[in-house]
Amino acid sequence: MLLGLTLRNFTIIDDISVSFGPGLNIITGETGAGKSVIIDALGIILGGKASAGDIKTGKDEAHLEALFEVGPDSEASAALEAAGVDTSGGELLVKRIITRKGRPRSFINGGIATLRMVEDAASGLVDIFGQHEHQALLKEENHLRVVDEAGGLGDLAAGVKELYRRYRSLESGIAKLSEDEKTLAQREDFLRFQCSEIDDALLREGEDAELEDEKKRLLNAERLLSSADGAYGKIYESEGSILGSLARISSDLGDASRIDPSLSAPAEAVENAVIQLEDAAAGLRDYVSGLEFPEGRLEVVEDRLQEIGSLKRKYGDTIEDILGKRRELGAELGRTANFEEELSRLRAESASVKKELDELARNLSAKRKEAASGLAKTVEKGLGEVGIKSARFSMSFAEKPVSEDGADSAAFMFSANPDEELKPLVKVASGGELSRIMLVLREAASGSGGGSVVIFDEADSGVGGAVAETVGRKIRALSRRTQVICITHLPQVAKFADSHLAVTKSVEGGKTRVVISALGREERVKELARMIGGVNITQKTLDAAHEMLGG
Repeated sequence: MLLGLTLRNFTIIDDISVSFGPGLNIITGETGAGKSVIIDALGIILGGKASAGDIKTGKDEAHLEALFEVGPDSEASAALEAAGVDTSGGELLVKRIITRKGRPRSFINGGIATLRMVEDAASGLVDIFGQHEHQALLKEENHLRVVDEAGGLGDLAAGVKELYRRYRSLESGIAKLSEDEKTLAQREDFLRFQCSEIDDALLREGEDAELEDEKKRLLNAERLLSSADGAYGKIYESEGSILGSLARISSDLGDASRIDPSLSAPAEAVENAVIQLEDAAAGLRDYVSGLEFPEGRLEVVEDRLQEIGSLKRKYGDTIEDILGKRRELGAELGRTANFEEELSRLRAESASVKKELDELARNLSAKRKEAASGLAKTVEKGLGEVGIKSARFSMSFAEKPVSEDGADSAAFMFSANPDEELKPLVKVASGGELSRIMLVLREAASGSGGGSVVIFDEADSGVGGAVAETVGRKIRALSRRTQVICITHLPQVAKFADSHLAVTKSVEGGKTRVVISALGREERVKELARMIGGVNITQKTLDAAHEMLGG
């Protein structure tokens, strides 16, 4: 629902704000007062063409704002959410700024918006019928929606759309897998090579540290042997060995400690030293006897360390990292090996969905043609009621490849005269006829066309009397299902208003001033009297206006 408009420095308007309510909002005023300017502004706000010529003379910028109430499940809400605009607050503020320099700028809920975002939102917000844009029912892609709504085929059409999107998703998956097939095969070969490279190395955690220690020993073999063997000789084997001398000292101190107990502690310490040296000598003997430096062993160790180093550069800083990488590669290889199986599964599922989609689309097509026949009869009857006598209306179908809206393309066909052939509606209907045709179509297929707000700019053009009354009743009936804003010159239409707004234009101090006012009952009586009798309001026209409003 459109809650309000604010316009500043737009064409002949200085600064106005207008509020709209639910149901039927009627806008009246004398010719040239600026009624259509308000609708033009809304069209520009919602993505219509704007230029510097729309700015009021003497001003640098025009500011146009529209505030909407947006339902959580509405088409506009879905489009905006997809574009990243938060509509959870239930309100939507769309603003357009026109400047004399640079391109117009658009804003949605205070954030900068692209024109495409605004247009996507507009497709679900407003339908304007008259000499304006955003005429959703004139777009042939929406004609099928009208038939679906009129024939109660919404669920069937939604089923086709859902199946088509599922089919497209599957086909996209197949295309991606097929495109990647060669790459995946190459990837699989590479994964196998990497796994084999690690497996063939037969790595063991801690092996690199052990090899580094062994390399150090091999590089210092002579020094190690000389040091250990020399130490052993000096401690144990050589004449005058340390251990022999220390043993004699220990014996002498033992004898002396028996004479003087105060020597017991030193004697015990020397005895312990003898024991420790004997252990050290035994250890050195075993070390020397166990030393082996096989010829070529150093080259083997260095080659192994080089092999491990190469793997570290590829797969990780440690052997533990390399083995962890091997587990990851194995898991990926397992997934890659299932490629053919996954591709086969997707192809089978896609074929099944396509078969179901084709059957459902054929069923929808048949039902659409049945519904279109009934819709044409209803519309032709309605057109006669709103003053387009002898009009003919039908729907032309053509088969097309199945898409999300089915296997049909369709267009409204119209002829205002019995001796003229039916032609596409968008090419042959005049402005006045167009608004009334749209009114009848909206009545026949309530809710189709997308807009939650329907705007008629002089839908009553060229009619009067009883036909005008019928147009008014149809507009009122439509307003019970959706908000309607209608510009009219006919009191027979204006009398049905839930909210009546009057536009007046005056010149003050050489400046044009446009005012829009909400009318109370007595003001409505005077406005209807003006519409009935013109500038000169008489008691007779006032009485007629009272009667129109129900006394």
